[in-house]
Amino acid sequence: MPTDLALDAAADFYRRCAEDRDDDGLFLPDWGLEDWRALFVHTTTQILESGEALLRRGESDRALYFVVGGALEVSAAAARGGALGGLFRETPGSVIGEISFFDGRGRSATVWASQRTQLLRLDFHGFLAFADERPARARELLFALGRVIAWRLRRGEARRDHWPY
Repeated sequence: MPTDLALDAAADFYRRCAEDRDDDGLFLPDWGLEDWRALFVHTTTQILESGEALLRRGESDRALYFVVGGALEVSAAAARGGALGGLFRETPGSVIGEISFFDGRGRSATVWASQRTQLLRLDFHGFLAFADERPARARELLFALGRVIAWRLRRGEARRDHWPY
């Protein structure tokens, strides 16, 4: 049975993901509220307090995180406040952890809560269970995650091109 947070998040993601925005948000215009609920039934709730780490660069964890409330800072440094500082901010409607979710290797960035943050964690086995139940929707989610990765790579390239050396 999904948690109240998962049910509320399903309604929010349903609304946000129907909009084709020029950012790294998921874009799943054909998904209905029941599709999000079917996915989020396979998640667990995680709450982070401000300053608490969600992911650390190099750690192994093949889970995907959906930001429900609050905000996360993403850094290429190994620890918060590292040489590069916070590179990006992710807010409700965002997804985090997509690269390790796909390749199963160590995390490529450190992510921490910049304020109290609510997340839904989808581990790889949960995704496979969802894929067994709704294979077409699982395929659509994977393509949407690919779009997120492509957008973030382009954002990183643009930032690098303007980096003062």
